[in-house]
Amino acid sequence: MLRGSVSAGPPLADPQAWKASIIEGFTAVADAYDADGGEFVQRAGAWLVEVTGVAVGAWVLDVGCGKGAAALAAARAAGLCGHVTGIDLAVPMLERARDRARAAALANVSFKEDDASAPGWPPGSFDVILAASVIQFLPRTARVLARWRELLMAGGTLGIAWSMVQDARWEPVLAAVDAYVPDGVPGYDAFMRRPPFGSVHAVGELLTGAGYVQAATVARAFTLACDGPQQWWEVCRTQGPWAVSWRHIAPSRLRQAKQDAFRLLENLRGPDGTLTQAVTFAVTTARKGTW
Repeated sequence: MLRGSVSAGPPLADPQAWKASIIEGFTAVADAYDADGGEFVQRAGAWLVEVTGVAVGAWVLDVGCGKGAAALAAARAAGLCGHVTGIDLAVPMLERARDRARAAALANVSFKEDDASAPGWPPGSFDVILAASVIQFLPRTARVLARWRELLMAGGTLGIAWSMVQDARWEPVLAAVDAYVPDGVPGYDAFMRRPPFGSVHAVGELLTGAGYVQAATVARAFTLACDGPQQWWEVCRTQGPWAVSWRHIAPSRLRQAKQDAFRLLENLRGPDGTLTQAVTFAVTTARKGTW
């Protein structure tokens, strides 16, 4: 199998195995994930809530909530007469999200262990469903979107945030590490850009096919700044690249992958030695029809 392919071999060939692998990966990075708010996670979560238009009094479900970046922002927007529920299957993420809600004195948000692919609520339970950087990790995407639509009230809104475009300067760096990922596990960069997530139009068609109306997408670049290659590497070890792909690299090969990436990163340093990486995220919103 050529590296970068995501079409053959486990765990992608087996949706249940893939789901288990993703849960295991994000459980492994839970302590360090979005640890200090300096990464893009909280900024992207707040932006998703803003674009989706969470209103005062809204009942909101945040699927794959992680440490609550979108859920806490949504709770502030919904106010005391609304409520936000965040769900995730990576239990340590939920524990950290509850800690953050208590620290922020937010009484209108709760967190529950549940499956983002098939949340366990009756139809028509929510005004808004938020999915912050989770849709690309879920198998059987069309089926998942149809289930979320069932859970929306008539006229309710879905807002999904997804990784759209990688900084072109960084593609060789990611490819250098992906080259060491074992067969059967997707290389991270190619996985994130697989259809339909390489095209705004294709994502819109996916939503339309699942029964949504008024699909619209806006994009925004988020910049991650690091002191140097080592800090970048540590950030990667707390985010999607490690959770999905790089943790599967054998330790001896991981050292070589890191060296290969660092050699390329020397050409990307600014005059002060720092590194900046821009990742363009999209927020796609759509509605459940009122008929």
